[in-house]
Amino acid sequence: NVALVGARSEVVRFLPQTASLFAAVGLPVNLRNLKFENMRISKEAQEGLSSLIVEGTIVSISNRAVEVPRLRFAARDVVGQEVYTWTALPGRSILGPGEKLDFRSRFVSPPETAVDVMVRFAGAQDAAPAAK
Repeated sequence: NVALVGARSEVVRFLPQTASLFAAVGLPVNLRNLKFENMRISKEAQEGLSSLIVEGTIVSISNRAVEVPRLRFAARDVVGQEVYTWTALPGRSILGPGEKLDFRSRFVSPPETAVDVMVRFAGAQDAAPAAK
């Protein structure tokens, strides 16, 4: 068990579904060595069009330079179902140890059913950058 906990990053790398198990027992795993901070979602209207604005900061928690992947945004309805997704490139592709990178994305004319937005880093399952 000690080896399993000590090597949890490698376990999650090969068995991604175990990440939620480790998180549930208070041992989260962050393979990207990046985290989101100061997330804000707001709505605004401009020239008769409504927009969702998503802003935040990406922070490197590594002691070495790390790659910043494409961001994936998912507008969700009241039950958490994705009603629209889009991706965006970050302002920089590499962050040094402890560096921060602010980001902002604007989604014009979101579906009426969209009540929040989930932000995460895009992975292999998100290979197609087109919105759905």
